[in-house]
Amino acid sequence: MAETQVWDVLSPEPEVVEALVDALGVTPLVATLLANRKLTDVAEAAAFLAPRLASMPDPFLMKGMEAAVTRIVNAIHAHESICVWGDYDVDGVTSASQLIWFFRELGVPVRYFVPDRFTEGYGLNAERLVELARDGVQLFITVDCGISNAREVAVAKEHGADVIVVDHHKVPPVVPDAVAVLDPHQSDCPYPDKRLAACGVTWVLLVALRARLRELGTFAGRKEPDLREWLDLTAIGTVADMVPLVGLNRVITHYGLGQVGISARPGVKALREVSGLGADRPITAGSVGFQLGPRINAAGRMAHASAGVELMTTEDVAVAALSAAGVDAYNLERRAVQDEIFEEAVAIVGELGDRRALVLAKEGWHSGVLGIVASKLVERFNRPTILLAIEEGVAKGSARSACGLKLVDHLTRLEAMLVKYGGHDYAAGLTLAAAQLEAFTAAFEAEARGFITDDRLARRLRVDAEVPLELVDFALIEDIRRLAPYGQGNPEPVFVARDVMVYDARLVGEDKRHVKLRLAAGHRGLDAIAFGLADHAPEPGSRVDVAYVPETNEWMGEIRLQARVRALRPAAAAVDRPVAPTTVELAFD
Repeated sequence: MAETQVWDVLSPEPEVVEALVDALGVTPLVATLLANRKLTDVAEAAAFLAPRLASMPDPFLMKGMEAAVTRIVNAIHAHESICVWGDYDVDGVTSASQLIWFFRELGVPVRYFVPDRFTEGYGLNAERLVELARDGVQLFITVDCGISNAREVAVAKEHGADVIVVDHHKVPPVVPDAVAVLDPHQSDCPYPDKRLAACGVTWVLLVALRARLRELGTFAGRKEPDLREWLDLTAIGTVADMVPLVGLNRVITHYGLGQVGISARPGVKALREVSGLGADRPITAGSVGFQLGPRINAAGRMAHASAGVELMTTEDVAVAALSAAGVDAYNLERRAVQDEIFEEAVAIVGELGDRRALVLAKEGWHSGVLGIVASKLVERFNRPTILLAIEEGVAKGSARSACGLKLVDHLTRLEAMLVKYGGHDYAAGLTLAAAQLEAFTAAFEAEARGFITDDRLARRLRVDAEVPLELVDFALIEDIRRLAPYGQGNPEPVFVARDVMVYDARLVGEDKRHVKLRLAAGHRGLDAIAFGLADHAPEPGSRVDVAYVPETNEWMGEIRLQARVRALRPAAAAVDRPVAPTTVELAFD
């Protein structure tokens, strides 16, 4: 499965860059980065650089919002029993936790239920809904699920319980007949931002609900909930769910990451501590995505996601510490299990020959980690990947996309072979009879071959501009940080430096997979680290082209400049598909 790596060096129109420089007063480099992200409208670019909560759209523009708020207010005033139905990933956990904290702030009792990944599966469960309705629940609020559960919503109604669906997944042909459905992907929903995670939709619901309660005088003589304090949970879920960090998601994450760092919630503080992110460590999208989020996820993957909700909602410091230690232990177990499955999967791939998609299934695989392993296989092989665990004649698992293939669209064309499926363009879950595996694998491969051309198969590295290493300084790093937080839809800026002398190169790390470099940067040297690039380690004295991210590194109390190498190759290597590469002239006031 050899493939070509192509460095696509972007080069926006000079007049566009110049217009942004003149209108916004930014450096040419920042203007270039904005243009590369299609932020060429001056007002849109200005809003991107200065996110403001006041700029969020009117929450009542979202279809179903008026009905949802009215029903919840009526339930509060009638002292009805409310149950929040969550999901087992970070988005579902943080969505449920926001609602629980809000109702608690109002003094309104609320129950919550999170299904078991292994015995009950994703989404609503008719049997549990009936059980809870018979136990007195009159209103269910589903978060990060429900949009595909028309039958289950009907069952709840038959047993006297109303349902409000809060979701962000692709809307199926049949929408549940709920009291209200909040999902900005509904075709006739006028809400302008369609990219929210479920926790973002939940936060918008809370903004609308607070506004209505304010109108009704609920907060007269008492403290009104400050929903900025809820953004710690919203940001964690938004980053972990890998939705585009643009529009309202950018605003949420910009403010929410700061809130994570100062959060008074015992669970958030305890989670930071076990993740090595104490009060002295800044919280970034990266630290949420790689340290906080995986630990919350681990509970739902290895045991039960209610542990994550308990951690995020407890008011007891001692309970928070125990819960955080628990999810940390689950995370260690998760990593060991996923590493074992990954090695097994890589060995299977080696026996398959040339494939445009990977569909791998095995008895005994732990279904809770298959999504993570599928993502790692995509990183390794750059193919759409489906991993399935076989148990009692049923194959169940997760899919991850690559090469631009839209998963749900392709699964829809094969739905006759599936028991159920759901998700979005980049990630999905599916279940099918094990007897259908051979036919499904062949059909999915045929779908992939019809879509993934050789050009799509080439692994591409997006490079923002040519910036020689001698121009890397603290001012440049502070300048590009104006575009943070980075994530989907707003990638971390990557630059290229050409014909760089390698002073030193040595393998580091326990498994010697990383390369520590000393590179020439004009008349000085610059430290660099190339994670996972041991197979491409250059010889000292050689000359290379380097694709890198400029950053700072703190060691023994000293902050130093560093280049984090994304890719390297011998100098003067041909770029397979250059995009008019140019050197950006840097200017700092």
